[in-house]
Amino acid sequence: MRVGLRISGLLAFAVLLAVVVLTAWEQQPREHRPASAPADVFSAERAFRVVEEIARRPHPSGTAEHARVRDHLVAELRNLGLETELREGVGKYPTALQRDVLGMGRVANIVARLPGTNSTGTVFLTAHYDSVASGPGANDDGVGVAAVLEDVRALRASGAALRNDVVVLLTDAEEIGLLGAEAFVTAGQDGRDTGVVINHEARGAGGPVLLWRTTHPDGALIRAVQRVAPAPNTDSLSTTLAGAQTSSNTDFAAFEPGGLRVLDWAFAGRSAYYHSPVDDPAHVDLATVQQMGDNSLALAREFGDKDLTATDDTDRAFFQLPFGVLVVLPFWVIIAFAVATVLAVAWLCRHLRRGEETSLRRIFGAAATILVAAPLATGAVYGLWEVVKIVRPEYRPLFVDPYRPEFYYVAILVLSVAVLALWYVIARRLFGAVAAAAGLLCCLAILALALAILAPATAHVLVVPTFAASVGVAVTGALPQRWRLPVLTVCLVPAAIFLGSATWPVLQTGITTAPFLVAPAVVLLGGLLMLTLTESWPDRHGWVIPSTAAVLAVALAAAGLAVDRFDDTHPMSSQLVYALDADRNEARWLSRESPDRWTRDLVDTTAPGERFARLWPTVVASGPAPAESLSPPTAEILSDTTESGQRTVHLRLRSTRGATSIALRYDTTPMSMRVAGREVSPLPKTGFQFHAPGPDGVDVHLVVPAGPLPLQLVDYTWLPDSGLQSYRKPPNDIYFRQDSVGAVFVTIPGL
Repeated sequence: MRVGLRISGLLAFAVLLAVVVLTAWEQQPREHRPASAPADVFSAERAFRVVEEIARRPHPSGTAEHARVRDHLVAELRNLGLETELREGVGKYPTALQRDVLGMGRVANIVARLPGTNSTGTVFLTAHYDSVASGPGANDDGVGVAAVLEDVRALRASGAALRNDVVVLLTDAEEIGLLGAEAFVTAGQDGRDTGVVINHEARGAGGPVLLWRTTHPDGALIRAVQRVAPAPNTDSLSTTLAGAQTSSNTDFAAFEPGGLRVLDWAFAGRSAYYHSPVDDPAHVDLATVQQMGDNSLALAREFGDKDLTATDDTDRAFFQLPFGVLVVLPFWVIIAFAVATVLAVAWLCRHLRRGEETSLRRIFGAAATILVAAPLATGAVYGLWEVVKIVRPEYRPLFVDPYRPEFYYVAILVLSVAVLALWYVIARRLFGAVAAAAGLLCCLAILALALAILAPATAHVLVVPTFAASVGVAVTGALPQRWRLPVLTVCLVPAAIFLGSATWPVLQTGITTAPFLVAPAVVLLGGLLMLTLTESWPDRHGWVIPSTAAVLAVALAAAGLAVDRFDDTHPMSSQLVYALDADRNEARWLSRESPDRWTRDLVDTTAPGERFARLWPTVVASGPAPAESLSPPTAEILSDTTESGQRTVHLRLRSTRGATSIALRYDTTPMSMRVAGREVSPLPKTGFQFHAPGPDGVDVHLVVPAGPLPLQLVDYTWLPDSGLQSYRKPPNDIYFRQDSVGAVFVTIPGL
């Protein structure tokens, strides 16, 4: 009988693992429609033609290639029959992006309107059409732009007029700091009070398209996604975490303060291609394009025909099941399930104690150990990646994953399993198998209740699987022996589904998040799956399982190091700045990263000197550079008056070498400042950098206390375009990051 139970337990565990794998696999985009698809549906192949056209070369704001892309998109929208215009203005960093140096710039947003029949508001289909200087932006954000145009083409081809206005908004200068979106929102046009934004973004070159951020309250938005989105790929835990951080930003951060309701869609798989020369059409995944377009077209039709003045002023908890099923629940349901889970686990513990199968002391002891195991897994995974970076220091500057991360992904999962198995070995030995299972449920029930009370939008990830598992364990005692394991296995399917969604798809968003999201999920949710192994786990030599898993994790990481190499088609990023002090005719090479195999001939860990360090405070490496004949920027003093202890200065800043941006830096924050006609508030601490200044320059009005006014000017060009005689093109397996520039700075005389 025991042999039969062992085999049955292993089979049940294998079934649950299959559910985990299938859940992760089901979220991955796999198919796309050809160009011959019916005209009223989204076709990734048709959209891809737009990507090929606009992603020929890098097209950052203020460049000739940027103007070509802009004119092409305007022509395409007009050919689709939309009322299309360019809205020019001056944008600045949104409040959420405030820095010591404020980003500003001239922008030209593309706005095209498809009028509704009886509009109650505006549906905005948005993406940004600029790229970084370091790459052609096929995915970021060529795919988003192409998806918007293909959406509109399909809407037009269907022949059905929508109730509400649909506006295509292709924003400028997103890569610089969301300047185009900020300028659009500041202008206060186009139905701000009843507008819904469907934003399209990318931080990679494939993988599932995620709804990773929403505005709040999100009830009406999520209900719409639930009704029509073919691949919702979201949950309220993810959107809550994304909304609480700003390390990765999109135009969302500009739209939200303006009162617009926003659904922020993005994909992040194969993130090594992000902001690089290989973010080109050859590395666009048509299946990902199809998933993005299908979602946004369905939502455009949904919002296009509903009353946008009707809102839902409540947030919801939501999570995805396989096959595109999105479950949306009010918070009180989550809290009720959490309370029910605690009651079920309490009843179970009482039943086990009364039956003398274990004691409360043993149960609580096991619960305490699982509470320690989760952070231990976090530390182990974090430590593994740190060791990998020591072995491969080229990974240290990465803010994205390596080109071939799969072995690392599996190593992270296996190492997390090793910690889980180690906990199980220790808990069984110290407290017994029954107490280990009950302690796990007890710990999860308490954590779930705490989350439900403190952050109900995030609690479903523990509440739902723990509730189902608790019910399964509780009812097995009343069932015949032959039904116990099948019923328990069915009750553990929610844990397997949640674990599948919390592992591979989350790993695709970045290895740096794995220690804090994936590792705890494997320990806590994976622990529930191990309830099927109570009879199957070896009584002796159980330590072999975690030991083997740990060795395997190390071997997988080593395989990742062997497989992932930089080459001509998988280039390594490097960061370098050429800075010329025109006052002293002195120049230096600077870098924000430690010297690599390309920059080490130019920089070392020597401090750059005060004048350079003040302008580039995050520099960690520098070296001497030849002082080349680069003409410095100029400041024409148009007026300078002092009255009542205040000095008002009007300047016109120009780059004499056609730089793509110019900055004004000061030691003391002015009392007020107007740049290119825009009042600046709040005032930045040390200055501003103005992008796309144009040949006419930038007018600046400063009000400062009476007295001397020391100011510095700096202009910047993309390093390969700086015209430096000393510039050497890096080998094909290295590319310069987008913040690699040639800069000239000078003190403004006469102030």
